[in-house]
Amino acid sequence: MKLPQFPQDKANHFIYGAFIQLVASFIFEPFPALFIVGTIAFLKEFFDTYSLSDFSVWDFVATLFGGGLILAAQYVA
Repeated sequence: MKLPQFPQDKANHFIYGAFIQLVASFIFEPFPALFIVGTIAFLKEFFDTYSLSDFSVWDFVATLFGGGLILAAQYVA
């Protein structure tokens, strides 16, 4: 069975989302920390619209999934 391959850009967004969630959850509760992850992801994509490329919904979603993974791990543990 072959595992799916993720593009490097999406993997980076996922890892950064997880990292931001982890750091923000030391300061805030887990759900507000996920809101911070979403806000940072949105602002990054909004900035990309005016500088590098278009707004990528999938980059935004990948960042949220990274934060969501940490959020889920915090509630399981």
